[in-house]
This record gives sequence, structure tokens and C-alpha cells, in this order.
Amino acid sequence: MTSSNRTRVSSVTLEPGTCGSGTVKKGQSLRVTDVDGGQVADFVSFRQNDPSEHFDCLYTNLANGRWKWEEGATLFTNHLKRMWVIKDDKTGVHFTGGGFCSNDVRRFLDRSDTVKGCRDGLEATLSENGIAPHFLQATSCFNIFMNIVYKEDGTWPAMPPVTKPGDFIELRAEMDIFWALSVCVWTPVLAGAPSPLRIETFS
Repeated sequence: MTSSNRTRVSSVTLEPGTCGSGTVKKGQSLRVTDVDGGQVADFVSFRQNDPSEHFDCLYTNLANGRWKWEEGATLFTNHLKRMWVIKDDKTGVHFTGGGFCSNDVRRFLDRSDTVKGCRDGLEATLSENGIAPHFLQATSCFNIFMNIVYKEDGTWPAMPPVTKPGDFIELRAEMDIFWALSVCVWTPVLAGAPSPLRIETFS
């Protein structure tokens, strides 16, 4: 597919409870689309060929001076190197505090671990790509489309995602990157039943 001055080089639709991964080169863009609306992704990324340098929510918040990121904001690594720029964002609602759902979280909250959590799926995906699971850090997770509200009383409830069918966020790579994404099935952070996400790469 060619659109004006760029070409779509890859596209994959991931079903709930599954993970995907891939690489993007500097200057390419990665688009994550909420196909049916109300879905959340756990997204991590690493400098290609050096997993010790990863995207970092806390350093990105520090560098931008804010926890709510806008179009044009730069996303940074744990070494404060430019990793992504938000090129387009249809909602602007994401959680930027890091962390994953996991079997540990399920056991802690409701003693249920019958469905694999995002962290568990991402660790397996990293292993399949030759990256040791210990490189997966809580601060490396960008919770795309997750709607966490910070309240004055100190609580931070999870509200339903605001995404409508077809809403997306698009990130432009500022370095060569390996990425991995999990389509969350943890219903407390979703707007309804888990649904698929589409990931596209553009030149």
C-alpha cells in the first residue's frame, strides 16, 4: 500500500492474549490501531542489538516534564537517548507509569492465573527472539490506550479506554528498534470483551 509519499511495509492483526514483535529502522513509523475500540496494549521496545537500552517511561516523563504525552513528544530510553516521536495520536489517553499485568498480579488480586498475563507473554516473546527475559523492566512498558485517572484523594482507578474503532497512535523511530507488544485480556482495564489490535510499519 502506498499513501502519498510513504509505503506500508508490514501489517499484522494480533488477537487478544497474543504477542507480536518486529523491527523498525530509524525514520520508519509504527502504528498501533484499536480495531474494535476499548482495547489496551502493553508495548516495549529496545535498541536493536542492545537490549540493555530500552524505552523508559520514567525518564520520558522527566525529559518532557509531564506524564501526559502529546503529539510531537519524544520518547526516551533508560540512557535518555531519543527513541520515538509521537507522530499522530487520535486519543492522547495512555498510561505512562509503566508496569504489566502478569500471573503474579492475578494471583495477588484475585488468585486467578488461568490466563497468561502480558508480562509473561512478552517474556516468552523476548526469549523466542534471543533476548533474556530479565531485560524486561517495569518502566519499559508503555500502556497504550490504557486510561488510568489520577485523583486528588491519591487513588488511581482504571477507567475504560476511550478509543473508538480505528483509533490509533503512530510512533516514528529515532533509532533502529526491536519492539514487542501484548494484546491485554485483563478485563478491569478494558471497555468490554478483549479485542484485536493491528500493527503496521510504514517507510
